[in-house]
Amino acid sequence: MTDKHITVDTVRWHSVLPWLHLLRAIQLALRVRMVLIALLGLAAFQAGIQLLESWQVNTSSLRGGQVWPTISESLPRGFKMIWIDEMLPWTTVITPASQLFERNNSWTTVASAWTLLLLALLIWAIVGGAMTRIAAVRFARDESVPRCAALRFSVRNWQSYLYGPLLPMLAVGLFASLSGGVGWLHRWWGAGGVMNYLGFIPLFCGLAIGLLLVLMAVSWPLMVAAISTEGSDGFDGLSRAFGYVMNRPWYFAFLVCLTHFVGWVMNALVHGIAAIAWKMAEWSSDVSRQPDFGVWSGLSGMIVSAVFVSFFWSATTVIYFLLRQADDGTPLDQVYIPGPPPVPEPLPLVGVAASEQPVIERPAT
Repeated sequence: MTDKHITVDTVRWHSVLPWLHLLRAIQLALRVRMVLIALLGLAAFQAGIQLLESWQVNTSSLRGGQVWPTISESLPRGFKMIWIDEMLPWTTVITPASQLFERNNSWTTVASAWTLLLLALLIWAIVGGAMTRIAAVRFARDESVPRCAALRFSVRNWQSYLYGPLLPMLAVGLFASLSGGVGWLHRWWGAGGVMNYLGFIPLFCGLAIGLLLVLMAVSWPLMVAAISTEGSDGFDGLSRAFGYVMNRPWYFAFLVCLTHFVGWVMNALVHGIAAIAWKMAEWSSDVSRQPDFGVWSGLSGMIVSAVFVSFFWSATTVIYFLLRQADDGTPLDQVYIPGPPPVPEPLPLVGVAASEQPVIERPAT
C-alpha cells in the first residue's frame, strides 16, 4: 500500500471568521495618538459646556430670569469628567436628540437640546473623523497617519461629517409637518371626522419618523467611519451607512454584541491597570489617609475616558470594514489614500503635425 502524505495548510482564521478582526480594536484604541486626540475631544466638550453655562448665567442675570434650562441637568452622565465609562460619542448625540421629541417642550428646551446636539456633532466631526481616519489607514494598510494630518483631513471635511446625520432630520421635519397639518385640521374642524378619514396620515408619518430615527441612531457612527475610509462626502457616507445596516441587519447586530463583549474585556483591563496604579501611588507616597491628588485625579479620569472614546471609534471603523466586505465584497485592505496632484499633459497634436508627414514649404512669392 502506498503511503499518501496529506499536507494541511495553516488555517487563516481571520479569513474564515472575519469578525475576529474586532479584537484589533483594542490594539488600535490603545495607541498614544488616538488617546491624545480623544483627550482633545473631551477637553473641547468641557470647554463648550462651561461656555454654555456661563452664557446661561449672564443671560439670566440680564433678563431677570432663567432663559435656558439647567445645562448640567440636560446633559447625559457621560459629560462628567471623572471616571466615566458612559462617555461614548453615541450617548452625547442621542441624549439631546431624544429630548427634541418629548412632548410639551418649551422653546428654550428645544434651543438647549439643539445647541447640545450641534456641539456634539461638530466636535465628533473633527475629533471622531480624525480618529476613524487613523484607525482606517492602520487597519487596512498597517500604516500610520500623523495626528496633524488626520486632524487636517477631518477639518477639511467637517461639513460632510456634519450634514450627513442632519439630512435625515429634514425628512423627519417633512413627515412631522405633514402629520401636524392633519392635527391642525382636526383641532380647527372641532370634530372627529378629520381623523376618521385622514388618521392614516399621522400613523404613516409616525412609522416613517420612528424608522428614520432608529436607523439614524444606529448608523451615525458608521457615517463618520465611511467618510474617513472612502474620502467621500456626507451623502455618500449616509447612503453607505444606511445601506449596510439595512442589507446586513443580523450581521450588524452580531458585530455590535461582540463589540460590547470586547469592550467589557477592555473595561476590565483598563480599570484593573488604573486601580493598580492608584494603589501603588498611595503605597509609595504614603498618602493613603489623604488619597486626593488634586488636578491629577481629574486628569487620570479623563485619560481613562479617552481610552474608551478611542475604543468606540476604533471598533466602529472595524465594523464598517466588515459590513462593507460582507455587503459588496470590498477587500479589507482598501482605503482612500490621497494621491499627488495630476501632472498637466501637453495638448495633443492635430492636423499635419499629427500625421507625421513631412512638411513641404512653398517658396515665397
